[in-house]
Amino acid sequence: MDDLTLFGLIREGDREAFKTLFHSWYAPLCHYASHFLNDDEQAEEVVQDFFVRLWEKRATLSVDSSLRHYLFRSVRNHCLNLIRQDKVRQLHAVRLQEALLADNAPEEYTLSPEMMLKIEEGIEALPEKRREIFRLNREQGLKYREIAEKLGISVKTVEAQMGAALRSLREKLRIFIFFSFFTKKGKRE
Repeated sequence: MDDLTLFGLIREGDREAFKTLFHSWYAPLCHYASHFLNDDEQAEEVVQDFFVRLWEKRATLSVDSSLRHYLFRSVRNHCLNLIRQDKVRQLHAVRLQEALLADNAPEEYTLSPEMMLKIEEGIEALPEKRREIFRLNREQGLKYREIAEKLGISVKTVEAQMGAALRSLREKLRIFIFFSFFTKKGKRE
């Protein structure tokens, strides 16, 4: 059976055709993705995610020429998007670290880039209102009373939300407590 016929069956919801496609192309696509990402595990995640999306959107997808070309182009685009997102996260972490250092952080200590990324991920995972309160306090330097006035809530609510935010961040970062997440300047290896 040719690839376009196989894809036509997949569009109609044929699970066996999808399994055939998956088993035929999974390994080559993982190998291809690993060239972009230099990480076999991450490459597998990208390819698995691609196949999930392919199945979910099968009815609306159109492959007119080469299924092989479509598969490889799609995986390449997923990899490039992931690389782009990683670069944005890294840039944000560097900027956050620079801001902390500019805010009279102890000169002999800096947060490691990995810790900065984990902190930012933890902040982004907070519920929307809690995240807003946390950022107003920690990034904009507003006092609890100022935040309460700005958001039209009580100071007690701000205190409770900040406490919950800090507990959540501590929980997400507890694994790093066992590691030295502060590195002395000039002593990086």
